Amino acid sequence: MNRIKELRTKKGITQAELAKKIGVQGAAISKYENEQLQISNEVLKSLALIFEVSIDYILYLTDDPTPVRGVNQDLYDEQDASKELEALMADEPLRTEFQDYDEWSEEEKRNLLNFIKGQKALKKINEKK
Repeated sequence: MNRIKELRTKKGITQAELAKKIGVQGAAISKYENEQLQISNEVLKSLALIFEVSIDYILYLTDDPTPVRGVNQDLYDEQDASKELEALMADEPLRTEFQDYDEWSEEEKRNLLNFIKGQKALKKINEKK
């Protein structure tokens, strides 16, 4: 099955809905899925954002759908951030270190979470070596 079709059906999106989201004619999606039409870079970017996968995954260059994050890309996810930060701050030594945490701005909290996530990602990379 074509990756675009696979991702589209997994998300429960029709060809017409996807076409509207990325600003192309409805028939274009069918042609992309049947490899009858080459996908432009702009469409690839849109598809990667909509499906939250890497362009390499869409193009079968990898089987890992995880988008690659740039060094300066914000890792802060609004939905999970509050729960994640609260769980981190429940750790007594960490809470002691950041006694004034409750007074921090959202940006400061975001920066802390991004730092911690970045360190965890580096640790995983180093463990694989």
